Amino acid sequence: MIKDNIKFALTEFLNLTEEEWFFISKSLVTRNFKKGDFFLKENAFCDYIGFIDKGFFNFFYLIDGVQHIRGFFFPNEFISNYPCFLLENKSKFYIQALEDSSVTLIQREALFLIYEKFPKIKELSRNTVESLYIEVSEKYESFFLKTAEERYLELISTGPKFIQRIPQYMIASYLGITPEALSRIRKRLAK
Repeated sequence: MIKDNIKFALTEFLNLTEEEWFFISKSLVTRNFKKGDFFLKENAFCDYIGFIDKGFFNFFYLIDGVQHIRGFFFPNEFISNYPCFLLENKSKFYIQALEDSSVTLIQREALFLIYEKFPKIKELSRNTVESLYIEVSEKYESFFLKTAEERYLELISTGPKFIQRIPQYMIASYLGITPEALSRIRKRLAK
């Protein structure tokens, strides 16, 4: 069952009772995305957080008709536009499925009810958001302190099974380099 994926992920961090899991699971909805479907579009509100059961996504800004890839969401990761979710703002970027995918979702209001009923879930959420902040900060720093090759190696270690399925132009955009420069890096690493 798809919801078992998120149950397993949550119980890695929390000792959930069956009553707690039952209450939480009533608020979860599974949604399937075909390759190319949008999880979120620019200027839309994001009032949900998802957990990727299968498949993967990219998120990007569209500037003058050109995609600028900022990252990827892989299976067993949470997916959302967190600032948009927390501040109730409109999204400034898109999140799109790169292959057929399945995501378990929870709406903002339902999550806040769970926080009230089970404070330990709120603590997990806080820890998750803190981890995401650190991850984003490290990524931001890497563009100033690391080479494109070092950033490429980090990406490979994050989602090794998926890198071969991500179009090279998207990886290059994510790294802030041209596809030709990425090709040179890959050739150098293959030696």
